[in-house]
Amino acid sequence: MPISRKEFESGELNLSLLIIDFLHSNPDYAYTVEELVEELVSRGTDLTAEKVQTVLSSLENRGRVEVKEIHGVIYYIYNKAMGFRPS
Repeated sequence: MPISRKEFESGELNLSLLIIDFLHSNPDYAYTVEELVEELVSRGTDLTAEKVQTVLSSLENRGRVEVKEIHGVIYYIYNKAMGFRPS
């Protein structure tokens, strides 16, 4: 997954942008925190479920993702109504 110049120069990845970019690329699927961690780790990102949960909460508060509990499992999906705007 490409990274921005700012991320390249600082040596830090913008986890919010990685998550929203992944969800935007898969707009017809909802993911649990664990599934998102698995997907992003498989792409070489070093992160934890706690970090992903924190970022998802922020994205939810800003209306970038939708959240729904189904049979006791919490899922996150890209909010198509917001359009794609980097965080």
